[in-house]
Amino acid sequence: MKGERNLHTICEVFNEEASRQGLRGVLGVVAFDSAYDALLPVQKELLEGICGGRFTELLEGGSVISIAYAYPDHAIDSIAVKKGDAFNKERWNEYARWYINLNEALNETAEALAKETSGIAIPATVSWTADVKHVEDFYKMAVSHRVAAEQAGVGWRGKNELVINPIYGCAIRLASVLMGAPIERTHASYEGCGSCRSCLDACPFLGQKEKLDDYREQCRRYINALGLVAEVCGKCIKACANSPTFKEIRSKGKPSNIGSIHYTTE
Repeated sequence: MKGERNLHTICEVFNEEASRQGLRGVLGVVAFDSAYDALLPVQKELLEGICGGRFTELLEGGSVISIAYAYPDHAIDSIAVKKGDAFNKERWNEYARWYINLNEALNETAEALAKETSGIAIPATVSWTADVKHVEDFYKMAVSHRVAAEQAGVGWRGKNELVINPIYGCAIRLASVLMGAPIERTHASYEGCGSCRSCLDACPFLGQKEKLDDYREQCRRYINALGLVAEVCGKCIKACANSPTFKEIRSKGKPSNIGSIHYTTE
């Protein structure tokens, strides 16, 4: 497989996997060296370990395939629903279970793509583990899928630091596949969030992130305190999905400058 045919075949495999999983998804490709250069030093070290003896090969001409699966709308609707004066944790757990489901689907899809391309699958990032006592401990445990997704044009980086796709918003989960071949890169340019601050207004930690010493640690503690079946929250994701700004962006459909970003069939 070479050039566009290479990307075409990869997209076909992705379509088959998404159909099998019953999910909607997006795929993009970025140069390995570009994604690598944008990582934190501790994440670069982790990625080098994942690559093993193939690191030089990947650095000199490799690619990162960025894949995303979208949450179903009903899962987003279940986030932070009130039940009397408290939250309905049973409903909120619907979103938490979908977090688990999407991670598993992404991992299976990444493995299928790795097999097709003789590549290396990097599974979806999971939340905090028992070994994490502070959010900074987590940085050295996971390679950022957001870096590759943003550079590949899957979406732009929102004010909540999540990747926002013009069709699915930030209600997506990500995984990556490393491959040695320099295949066609994808790209897209987006207007971004503009003056919208719905995600910031939905979360006191995000809303004060410029003033707090480390808003991510406050977020981690809140998530742990929620006690859902997965370590998630999603308030900022739901706020983004329901914001007038995102609804206007979504109403325009896929941008005309989408480049070769690939969407699965709805």
